[in-house]
Amino acid sequence: MKHFFYKIPVVVLVLLAAFNLSANDNYIKLNYGISTNSIDASASLGSITTDDEDQGFMLSGGTMIGDSWGIDLMYYDMGSSKITVTKDDIIKVNNANFSVATAGDINRDLSGAGAGFILASDSGNEFLSLDYYLKLGLHAWDKEGSTTLLDNNSGFNSKYYNEGIGAYAGVGIGFNLLENTSLDLSYDLIGMSSNGDFDNSTNFLSAGIKVKF
Repeated sequence: MKHFFYKIPVVVLVLLAAFNLSANDNYIKLNYGISTNSIDASASLGSITTDDEDQGFMLSGGTMIGDSWGIDLMYYDMGSSKITVTKDDIIKVNNANFSVATAGDINRDLSGAGAGFILASDSGNEFLSLDYYLKLGLHAWDKEGSTTLLDNNSGFNSKYYNEGIGAYAGVGIGFNLLENTSLDLSYDLIGMSSNGDFDNSTNFLSAGIKVKF
């Protein structure tokens, strides 16, 4: 999974800052967890093996405009999915068939960024109190990669590796540990369509740290 370890300094800075900041209307949150990615390919001939699960992270932040609502911004990397093929398989993507010339793995990385609205409760940051939130927005996604295993690699790459605009939604619960720091548990649904909806969604179950400032 790319980029994740470059975010470790962010986690350290957030934890250090948590002891010095007073709670306010802004927040930053870093979650790490398990992603399940949609693989929009199938076998027309032979058999293919797929692996749609990986580890991912989501870095988000925002500000509360009203008592219970605000603006949420996020960047995510959901890791990779993999298709294992053997010679002479025929793989189907977007109603087009491609013959496998060489056995191997076809990998695809998924990342993106978005913005939306968040609805959240406010427990007053009391120790071990709970806060709940719901968020909804739009995001730009990018499915990256390439392969050289097929008879028509350029045609396959143009269909299987692409980008678009989808919808995202998330629900979560925060356990307040300090005045402005909480343990965050969340579930996110990230749509990978080109129509601003939840088709071909990625599911993300994660835990992380949220800091208010």
